[in-house]
Amino acid sequence: MGLLLPGRLNEFVVIFISIFLQSLPFLLLGIFASALVHRYLSDEMLTRWLPRRPLPLVLVGSLFGFVAPVCDCGVIPLARRLLAKGVPLAAATTLIIAAPVINPIVLLSTAFAFQGDWRIVALRMGITFSVALSAGLLVSRFFPEPARLRSPAGASPDPGVAHTAPRGGLPGLVTHATSEYFEVIFYVLLGGVFTAATQTLLPRGDLMALGASPLWSVLTLMPVASLLSICSEADAFVARAFATTFSGGAVLAFMTIGQIVDLRMGFLLFCTLRLRVALLIVGLGYGLIFGEALLINSLGAVR
Repeated sequence: MGLLLPGRLNEFVVIFISIFLQSLPFLLLGIFASALVHRYLSDEMLTRWLPRRPLPLVLVGSLFGFVAPVCDCGVIPLARRLLAKGVPLAAATTLIIAAPVINPIVLLSTAFAFQGDWRIVALRMGITFSVALSAGLLVSRFFPEPARLRSPAGASPDPGVAHTAPRGGLPGLVTHATSEYFEVIFYVLLGGVFTAATQTLLPRGDLMALGASPLWSVLTLMPVASLLSICSEADAFVARAFATTFSGGAVLAFMTIGQIVDLRMGFLLFCTLRLRVALLIVGLGYGLIFGEALLINSLGAVR
């Protein structure tokens, strides 16, 4: 073991640094895009764009990320502001699920991480869209009343966002982006450490046996994604490291469920939406993604 340890440590460092450096440009790009949306795209402008009928409403909410590419760190504060403006609950629910993944920065980072494999990009987008559309339509059907905004005692309107006097221009933009960067970088580093440790310290035979199972590979990576809570601009690089040992469906489930149900934003999700709506997102997200991941594995759509 004494002879093997330095080699394993070297492999650990190489995998960790590779994941971090590859994801960093997309992480920074996503943070600055989110900061631009936060400062320059008004809530009033967004509410005027939204249709009133349920199906067009949730479709627009699902594709909102192409207009305003926000990651999971910024989407819930944005949803809270829109709910306070009277935006329908179904639109806010769809926005929370879809915007962190269905936006050009995240789709580009996914394509880059998987070396231009657009099947992965399309499937990731499709799975996310299916959950967002289903949740939005269910909310519009069973919660048709005006938007409800939950505010726990003592909570500010945008939890997790500092409420200091706004600064205009470039200094304000940099301040907001810097704050968001230090909020998410820990989780990117944590994801890199976990992935590198998994690839180097676990017995390779056991890891490959677990990853080769169409069922157990999905059951393993889905809760891991929720626990790691990696930002959407960076999670594809962590998932790519798992692709050598885990099934394609499991890797896609990892990239999808981690942006819908994660430990970091779970508290804000339950504070922002009604309890039954938040539970609907969690249950529907896990159930639908699990089933679709198994279907992808059974069809051999990606390897």
